[in-house]
Amino acid sequence: MTEAVQPAWKPATPLLLTQQQTALLLNISERTVRNLIRARKLPVKFIGRRCLIPKDAVEKFAKKTAGQ
Repeated sequence: MTEAVQPAWKPATPLLLTQQQTALLLNISERTVRNLIRARKLPVKFIGRRCLIPKDAVEKFAKKTAGQ
């Protein structure tokens, strides 16, 4: 039998989040996440066709908006 190859390193939490993960983390709708992206309030990274949001940008956004 062959063993499955395990990645050498896997972060405890993902560095990039999907729009759905971002919505769950911020407790908002996916539509609101898309609107925030469109308004350039959340930066995105494209990997292939996937639109991903850096986790640190989500945390920064949450801290900034929580203070208002």
